[in-house]
Amino acid sequence: MFEPKRILVPTDFSEDSDRALREAVDIAATSRGKVYLLHVDRRLPLAVGDAVIDPEVIAAVERDDERHARQRMLEAIGKVASQADVEIEIDERHGGTLEEIAAYMRDKLIDLVVIGPHTRKGLIKVLQASVTEKLMKDIACPMLVLPAHA
Repeated sequence: MFEPKRILVPTDFSEDSDRALREAVDIAATSRGKVYLLHVDRRLPLAVGDAVIDPEVIAAVERDDERHARQRMLEAIGKVASQADVEIEIDERHGGTLEEIAAYMRDKLIDLVVIGPHTRKGLIKVLQASVTEKLMKDIACPMLVLPAHA
């Protein structure tokens, strides 16, 4: 029987991500595993048009984003804390979402990813595949993709 010990939940702070966290905690409680909650922010550009942004300003904004992301992850954990006695580690990274998730998976030796559907609608769905769809194609690790809310 598959009993994952290192379970990753990428979060964008959506309701789907909260559902994925609850599911991961349930799985970790059964398998005596650990949950890794990860948020990835895109890096801010150093230049916009002809204007160059001060690197210190960018660093300050990224530090503020990181504090905000950590607070939101702690709030999400607070919602599931009474569910089970499971260790949950939080982390926040900057960069390309897929690249950072893949690097994190290698760093932490993740053996299961639990993720919400992150569905897109209309023309955006046609033009851009979701992170979930891209992960399903690009990673060599079992994934549990939760269905969209009915």
